[in-house]
Amino acid sequence: MRELSPSSEQPPAAGQPGGSAIVTMTPGPQWRCRLLPAAGVVGQPLSAWQRQQALALLAQLRPAGIALTQYTSQPCGELFHSGASADGQVHAYALLRRDRSVEMVATLPTGCWPPHAHAWWPGVYELPLLQQITPLLLPLADALALPAPCSLQMTLLALQGSALIAKHQQGSERVYPLPPDIDRLELPPVRFDGFSAASRSALIHALDQVRTCAGASSATAFYL
Repeated sequence: MRELSPSSEQPPAAGQPGGSAIVTMTPGPQWRCRLLPAAGVVGQPLSAWQRQQALALLAQLRPAGIALTQYTSQPCGELFHSGASADGQVHAYALLRRDRSVEMVATLPTGCWPPHAHAWWPGVYELPLLQQITPLLLPLADALALPAPCSLQMTLLALQGSALIAKHQQGSERVYPLPPDIDRLELPPVRFDGFSAASRSALIHALDQVRTCAGASSATAFYL
C-alpha cells in the first residue's frame, strides 16, 4: 500500500444516548461496530464469572488493530480504550454497555493522496474484524449470554471530504472519493449466531458497501 502523509481535522466525540461524551476521539473518519442482542429479548443477569470472562475478552479487542490499554468503569458501562494523547484524545475504544451490547470504535488513519487530503484504507478495520471474530467476538457473545440471534451492525462516520483506497481493475491501488453529501454510512446488519459460510458472505457483502458507495472498480477487496 502507498505511504500517505498525515492529515488532520477537528476530532468528533464518541457519545452516549444522553448526549455526553464517553471519550474524545482523534481526528478522522471513524469505524463503529456494535454487537447487539436480539431486539426485544431480555436475557438473565450476568454472573460474576460471566462478567469476568466478558471483560477479559473485551480487553483483547483491537478495533482497527489498535490495542486497548486503559480501563475505566463508566455510568454507561465498562470501557477499555487506547492510551490518550496529551489533550485527552484516544484512537479507539471498546465499551460493554449495561444492556450487554458491545461497541467498538476506531478513528481510521488518513493521509494525503493528491488531490485528496483525507484518504483512508478500509482494510485497517476489515482485516482485524475478520481475524477477531472466531477467537474473540464469538466467545464474547457466549460469555455475555446474548439472546440469539444477535447481530453485528457497522457504521462509518465523519466521512465528508474523504476518499478511500481500493484496487483498480488494472491491479494498482487508487483513491475513490466518497460522494460529497455522504458523512455517515450505515452498513447492512449481519446476523451473528455463528460464523458459517453464509454469515461470512453476509459480512463481506456488508463491508463491500463502502467501496460500492465510492464507485470503486471492484466492490470486493482482494483480501476479503
